[in-house]
Amino acid sequence: MQRTADNWRMRAATVVLLGAIGCQGGNTTGGSPAGSAAPAASATASAAPAAGSAAAAASAMQAPELSLTSESVLAVMNPKRRAPYSGPTGTLRGRVTIKGDPPPDTGLSFPVGKCGEAAATYGRLFRVGQQRALADALVTVVNYSGYVPEREEAEKVTIHGCAFSSRTVAMTFGQRLEVANLDPLESYMPNLEGAPFMAVLVAMPQGEAVKFHPPQPGYYHLVDKMPKPFLKSEVFVLKFATHDVTDLDGQFEIKNIPVGKVLTAALLPAIDQDVKKEIEIKEGDNKLDFELTFDLAKYAEKKGAKTSSP
Repeated sequence: MQRTADNWRMRAATVVLLGAIGCQGGNTTGGSPAGSAAPAASATASAAPAAGSAAAAASAMQAPELSLTSESVLAVMNPKRRAPYSGPTGTLRGRVTIKGDPPPDTGLSFPVGKCGEAAATYGRLFRVGQQRALADALVTVVNYSGYVPEREEAEKVTIHGCAFSSRTVAMTFGQRLEVANLDPLESYMPNLEGAPFMAVLVAMPQGEAVKFHPPQPGYYHLVDKMPKPFLKSEVFVLKFATHDVTDLDGQFEIKNIPVGKVLTAALLPAIDQDVKKEIEIKEGDNKLDFELTFDLAKYAEKKGAKTSSP
C-alpha cells in the first residue's frame, strides 16, 4: 500500500507533536541530524545505510552499526552531554480505550491456512480488545527535566501466522530493531522502509532475528518483501526513552520518569488521532488513562480530503 508525500508529511508532523524530533525530556535543542523535523518525512530518500542482517554473507554489505553509545547517537540524544538523571522518578501506568464507531473492514485478503493471525491483526482498520481496549497505541512522556537514557539495547518484534506482534513499534534512537520469526515452516523477508535497502534479509523459521539499525529519529515502515502486502508495522524511532505501545489489553507502563510536570500523549497511527494531557509525575506509581474517539464519517471525509489534495 503506497503512501503519498502528504501522508509522510502528516506523519512527520505527528512525530514532532509527540516530541520525537525536537525534544528529549526538557531539552528542546539539538534537533534531528538535519537540524529540523524534515528527516521524518524524507527518511525514505536521505537516511544513511542502516540494515543489519542475520546472514553472515550479507554482513559485508552493512554500514557501521549504530548503538546507544555511538557518538552520532549521543550527539542527537544528549547533545549537552549531561549525566543521566539520578533524582526521584515515577512510573506511569494506565489504559488506552476507544469509543465511537467500530473499526471498518480493511478489505484485505489473506492466504488460507498458513496465515492464521493475519486477519485478526490486519482485517480491520485498528484492533480493539475487550471493554474497548485499544491495541497498537503509542504512549509517550516528554517535557521533563533531565536526560533519561535508554536501558534496553534492542526493541524486539516477532512474526507469527503472517502477522507482526504489533502494528506499532516504538524504539529509542540508537536501539537496534530485532525481527524474529516464530513460525515453524514459513519464511519472511522483513525490510525497514525509510532506511536504504542493502541486502535481502531472510527471517528463517524459528531462526536468528534479523537486525535493523535506523539511521536517524523519525518514521519508518516495517514490511515483508515476500511480499505479503498486508504484513506491516509503523515504526517510530524517538529521541527519548519514555514511551510504550499498548497490546490488546490497552495497558501501558513507562518507567524512570523524572518527577514534575510532563506532557503525555496517546496516538493511534492507524487513524492519525492523538490525545494529550499535562500531568504531575510523583515519585512511585502514577496512573493515567486515555480515551480516543473514532467517528467513521469524519475519518472517511478526512481521508478523502488528503487523498485528493495535490
